[in-house]
Amino acid sequence: MFGLFKQGELEKAAAIDRSQAVSEFRMDGTLITANQKFLKMMGYALSEIQGHHHRMFVDADERDSTRYREFWARLNRGECLAAEYERVAKGGAKVWIRACYNPILDATGRPSKVIEFATDITARKMRSMEDASQVAAIDRSQAVISFKLDGTIERANEHFLRAMGYTLAEIEGGHHSMFVDPAERDCAAYQEFWARLNRGECQTGQFRRIAKGGREVWMLASYNPVLDEKGKPFAVVKFATDVTSQKLEAIDTSGQIEAIGRSQAVIEFGMDGAIIAANENFLKSVGYSLREIQGKHHSLFMTVDECNSAAYRDFWARLNRGEYQTGEYRRVGRNGKEIYIQASYNPILDLNGKPYKVVKYAADVTEAALARRRAERARSLIESVAAGSEEMRTSIRTISETMGKSKEAANLAVSRVQSANTQADRLNAAAHAMEGIVELIGDITGQINLLALNARIECARAGEAGAGFAVVTGEVRNLADQAKQATTRISNEITSLNAIAEEVVSTLNGVRSAIDSVSEFVASSADAIEEQTVVSGDMSSNMQRAAAELAV
Repeated sequence: MFGLFKQGELEKAAAIDRSQAVSEFRMDGTLITANQKFLKMMGYALSEIQGHHHRMFVDADERDSTRYREFWARLNRGECLAAEYERVAKGGAKVWIRACYNPILDATGRPSKVIEFATDITARKMRSMEDASQVAAIDRSQAVISFKLDGTIERANEHFLRAMGYTLAEIEGGHHSMFVDPAERDCAAYQEFWARLNRGECQTGQFRRIAKGGREVWMLASYNPVLDEKGKPFAVVKFATDVTSQKLEAIDTSGQIEAIGRSQAVIEFGMDGAIIAANENFLKSVGYSLREIQGKHHSLFMTVDECNSAAYRDFWARLNRGEYQTGEYRRVGRNGKEIYIQASYNPILDLNGKPYKVVKYAADVTEAALARRRAERARSLIESVAAGSEEMRTSIRTISETMGKSKEAANLAVSRVQSANTQADRLNAAAHAMEGIVELIGDITGQINLLALNARIECARAGEAGAGFAVVTGEVRNLADQAKQATTRISNEITSLNAIAEEVVSTLNGVRSAIDSVSEFVASSADAIEEQTVVSGDMSSNMQRAAAELAV
């Protein structure tokens, strides 16, 4: 391989042979020979490649290209070519080389062969390509701007320019401070920011910047000092992402959370129910300090029966599945204090979508809940009273109807007593009429006795002749005495009958007067009961409406 070199040059060639991959080609591209470094780099034995064309080391797309033909044309014109080349090793593996193709001239000055000196730069090239790809990817996805160490702007990509609202011509050569709030530019913190970059210290974080027109922009950025071969910084490259919308959303969310924290009771639990933290509103509601409850289980706020229930176990099982829970809950504070809360239990998910803690937001609704329970009891009582009133109304209606019938019966009794009284008056009149008849009979009896007496006198005067008539006269007298006795008995009976008739009349008058009073009482009671029925109906209706309103 080194036959053309003189003795001094042979030593140099040997050194090159030890350090570089060397191959020789005819001017038509046929391989003559190659050293071990070349063979090792390409993965072949010399016998596998000797006599083959150089194109076997070139990608198929490259072999028939104009560029490849021009490559050999230039070598055939005696031009030396040096560059980085992509080559194909045995098995199709890609190899990157830094190579110099040197045409060797004959005595007439014409190229007779080509010697290639090459170094395998595949690893560095791949790193370089990877770095370039990463830089290109960053440039496509992030806002990038570079500065001198004094803060002077050198260049910026489209993402940065779009975020800040400038063109490159408007900012190139300007200072970084043009993006900083005037109140911040002269402060010690800003001076220290650039001092640390000049010391080679990377700066990262969220930065508030001012875009064109005074618009506020938030950047999630890293300021990266670029170091030279000696490790000294000579420039700064900033990679940034515009997080303005996320920042404003985060500020809004943070504000909302702070507002919730000020207005509601907030407590955090691990997925096992252990208490992590609680705000003052919660602690005040349950009557504990944070030290007393931190690390303890949520069941601290439950009754024993509730803790052992299937519903409570299911409650935590659902939270561990990431299911949101909300409602009104009964809880127990210090010393058994009964508490009612309107709460939401919110599982917080990690980046894998798995719940890792639970945050509860709650409002103390104890007073409202107790008032509602009192209202429910009142509603129950009102409903009971309304039902009782309805029953009383029904009973009163029945009594009213009965009193109406009683009034009719009393009126009928009064009518019949009046009829009996009329009959008694007629009886009394008849009895008085009979007294006249008795008197008449008595007078007749007296006349008969007087006639009998005269007849006896006449019989006595007649003597024997009047003896028979005297017997008749005696019988007439006896008959007159019997009539007199009967008349006396009749008179006594009539007198008794008159007394009884007068008593009956008097009694009937008393009965009629009493029945009249009863009739008046019944009528008054019926009217009162009718009024009470109306009042009871109104009261029942009002209570039912009140119960319905309480139910709402």
